[in-house]
Amino acid sequence: MKSSDVIDFDTVVVQTEGIFSSELDGETVLMSTTQAAYFGLDSTGQVIWTMIDQPRPVGDLCDKLVADYNVERSTIERDVFDFLNQLNKEGLIQIVVANGS
Repeated sequence: MKSSDVIDFDTVVVQTEGIFSSELDGETVLMSTTQAAYFGLDSTGQVIWTMIDQPRPVGDLCDKLVADYNVERSTIERDVFDFLNQLNKEGLIQIVVANGS
């Protein structure tokens, strides 16, 4: 991940094209054709993955998850940033608009 790829609330993210997803035993499995690798998502990861099938600001993701789940905002924010940074590191998402762009 480049330093210009820092994810914050204003960052707009979307699934990278060419990533295939499938349900397997209640888990979403992603396959990257460029990396020839599989990645498994838990239930929260599945929700976020579905939400970013179109470009979406990270702040909107957090707002939606806070509204839908009985979890403190700080916990949601930390988990969303950790998850998106991992997806970005693996090339599974694209940053469409970064803060300051």
